[in-house]
Amino acid sequence: MCRQPTISVIIPVFNGERFLAEAIDSVLAQTLPPDEIIVVDDGSTDGTGDVVAALAVIASVRIHTISQENQGPAAARNRGADSASGDLIAFLDADDLWLPDKTAHQVATLAAYPEAGAAWGDAYEFAGDSLVEALATGKHSVPSPQFLLQSMLFRRATLDVVGPFNPDLRIGEDVDWLLRAMEQGVRFVLHRHPVVYYRRHGANLTSDRDAAHRQFYALIKRSLDRRRAAGMKPGKQPSPFIVTTR
Repeated sequence: MCRQPTISVIIPVFNGERFLAEAIDSVLAQTLPPDEIIVVDDGSTDGTGDVVAALAVIASVRIHTISQENQGPAAARNRGADSASGDLIAFLDADDLWLPDKTAHQVATLAAYPEAGAAWGDAYEFAGDSLVEALATGKHSVPSPQFLLQSMLFRRATLDVVGPFNPDLRIGEDVDWLLRAMEQGVRFVLHRHPVVYYRRHGANLTSDRDAAHRQFYALIKRSLDRRRAAGMKPGKQPSPFIVTTR
């Protein structure tokens, strides 16, 4: 009988007391709970630490906090990944929410596709403070594939091969990492199953769409330049995506 892989969840947060408890609760409510939750407090000045401390006392999953001076989300994710003990690693932003079967579905998906370095699910998008209200009023998107770390589950070996997130990037560090992973031949299994609610609100780092788009195109250009320098010809590499409807 195969051993069930262990799962670490990393939540980077800066001044996230407004939504953090709800995010952690969505992890604790998983039908396949993780083995640990690592909250990386990136220099918060609000009550973030108190929120984590209160939940850690009553949670059925081990929650521990790493505190550091503010260095941005990439550095926070790297710190969490370095401390994680799981075979599988997941990231969740402090203002987003997982659907209850996120980990269970993606663990099963990775087991079915051993050649994939990560499973990648669909996301709902909603605006405002209350998911309940958004669901009741229909103020949310249909599930769709999006470039979101929080909709993915990674094999630890994949993170080790690709390397850390670029701490110099405050926007687009996730896109940069994914492009580097594709350059190195990492494959992703895309399953059309919603796994995360992505919250849009005024404090989102990516709420400045123009800046995010400029950064995205700059990162694409850097990736293309690296591919050319490595002699990788367009259209000659296999697709990094395995698509499944499961």
